[in-house]
Amino acid sequence: MLGFLITVAVSVALSGLGIALLMRFAPERDVCFRLGAGGLIGLGALGLASLLVLSLPGGAKWGLGLPIVLVFVGLALGWKELGAMLREARKPVGAEWAFVGAFLLTGLFALVGVLAPSTMMDWDSLAYHFAVPKLWIQAGQAYSVSFIHHSNFPFVVDNLYVWGLQWGGEAGAKGFSWMFALFGGLAVYGFTRERWGGFAGWWSALAFVGMPVVTWEAGTGYVDVAHGLFAGLGLLQCARLIETWKREDAILAAVFLGFAAGSKYTGLQTIAVCALVLGVAAVVLRTGWKQAALAIGLAAAIASPWYIRNAVQVGNPVFPFFYEQLGGKHWDQFSADIYRDEQQSFGVGRKEGGGRDWSQFPHAVFGMAYQPGRYTNPAPTQGMGHPVQALGVAVFAAAVCWLASGRLRRLESAALGGLLASFVLWFALSQQSRYAANFGVPLAVLLGGAVVWPRSGAVLAVVAALQSVYTLGLVKTTVTDGQLPVVLGRVEPDAYRAGTFFSRAQTINREALGGKVALYDEVFGYWLDVPYFWANPGHSTEIPYATLDSGSALADHLKGMGFTHVYLNLAFQDPAFRDRWLEAMRPGGSGFSPEEATGLDADLRTKWKRLLAEAVASGRLVPVAQEGRSLLFTLP
Repeated sequence: MLGFLITVAVSVALSGLGIALLMRFAPERDVCFRLGAGGLIGLGALGLASLLVLSLPGGAKWGLGLPIVLVFVGLALGWKELGAMLREARKPVGAEWAFVGAFLLTGLFALVGVLAPSTMMDWDSLAYHFAVPKLWIQAGQAYSVSFIHHSNFPFVVDNLYVWGLQWGGEAGAKGFSWMFALFGGLAVYGFTRERWGGFAGWWSALAFVGMPVVTWEAGTGYVDVAHGLFAGLGLLQCARLIETWKREDAILAAVFLGFAAGSKYTGLQTIAVCALVLGVAAVVLRTGWKQAALAIGLAAAIASPWYIRNAVQVGNPVFPFFYEQLGGKHWDQFSADIYRDEQQSFGVGRKEGGGRDWSQFPHAVFGMAYQPGRYTNPAPTQGMGHPVQALGVAVFAAAVCWLASGRLRRLESAALGGLLASFVLWFALSQQSRYAANFGVPLAVLLGGAVVWPRSGAVLAVVAALQSVYTLGLVKTTVTDGQLPVVLGRVEPDAYRAGTFFSRAQTINREALGGKVALYDEVFGYWLDVPYFWANPGHSTEIPYATLDSGSALADHLKGMGFTHVYLNLAFQDPAFRDRWLEAMRPGGSGFSPEEATGLDADLRTKWKRLLAEAVASGRLVPVAQEGRSLLFTLP
């Protein structure tokens, strides 16, 4: 809890940086918008400044002074304004307390997630959002982790975890996600209230937190909500810019868009979409070219350090994407192909041999509402993905209402036009529902604007209310109920994670102390305290599986890379193949037949299994521990 509270205090103090900026460029804006947007900008500023500090030797250690310095700067610049804005806010009255109750319950569920140790449910948090910062802390500075391509992603949000992990462990890191959601809710409420009134603002905020992905991710280390707020508010600011053509609105749009592209590559798509929307508006209205150029140019400048870093470190500014055109270090065509296949396994409309069936576009967009399991892991092709990563129904209902309303003005038209272009890119590239989280922000704002209409507004309000109830029930039953015992102290953290790789990791930490372990079919190296490497083909070209022809060759190469141990996770293997594989590993057992070997060698994703079996059977890898469906070997 202490780590979480430190993160909250730091985040509130950092909001002074954003509040000072808003006092300069948007003093007339709604007080809640300024509070929320100021907090988002303050966190983004720390994440961006951390890029330079973490790049320096020892920066991950002595760099802890950076958030401390920025905290005092934020307090000096924004404390008076923050106090004045808080005094300006009024207490809820009447039915508004129902909204407050929903927000408090949402925050409580997310807080349970923050305080609970992360498990496999929190997959990406453990695999790289926390793992990469931990590796950087151990190394003393940021670097490109050769086997974790995610370490080259824009890290405006993830950089915050470097500091949070050090002062508060996982709770200190996940606390930033909680604060992003809090600041985001305030910004959404304020943006809507200043345009359509307070009643609309409450409903927009409810629609925002009512998206399952928001409630769930606020208690994790995922960055989609934070990124979605930067991107979504950036699009809304560009839509507002078309109405005002004020330099101040252009600058604020640029800040949000710059942090969007600085937190995920998909932010580049948002910048491109906003450039299109602003360009079309400038042509049609015959004005605004300077303001449009300022917004897009400044956004690109704010985001540019991440892409310059990648160009220098790995030779590709958007590594590992567009490998065919831009190349990349420790990557090859095989890695690019399987990565693309995985990215395009979500959603619908994929053609055999490549391309998309555009007649499926409406199904893809609205399918996120009625078929959420098709757009997220696990097993998206079977529709078995977890619905906590969905956007829900309400925000899509809002889009339909606006399109059929005949009430569109410049802001609404620009926002919907930008969303349409964004959905087109999303449909063509990767249809993960998490990647659409940024679309949910402007849709939540538009929902509030539609709720104030007679008749149809009441129907939309009912949909939003039901969506919120569903989301709270979903998160409670599938996530929170399982986390509460460990948060309340009824279950020890180690026991809570028993049966996962966490318990195996403790064995590896003992057995491989002073050594280095190659992990097969296991990505949760975050739990290890010894050096590790994702050894499967497709993560890195450092193990040349295409040219290795025997188990001895594999063992020699692994030993040459400094590995002392090999860990194999068998949990994801087909049971029949697993039994056959174990038989092939047994010294004196029945090895793979020539036909079996040929079949396995046809794909690098299976060839390594034949090589590993040979290495074990020949004694080049010696089993030292077995726990459940996992094996640990030494390299003598």
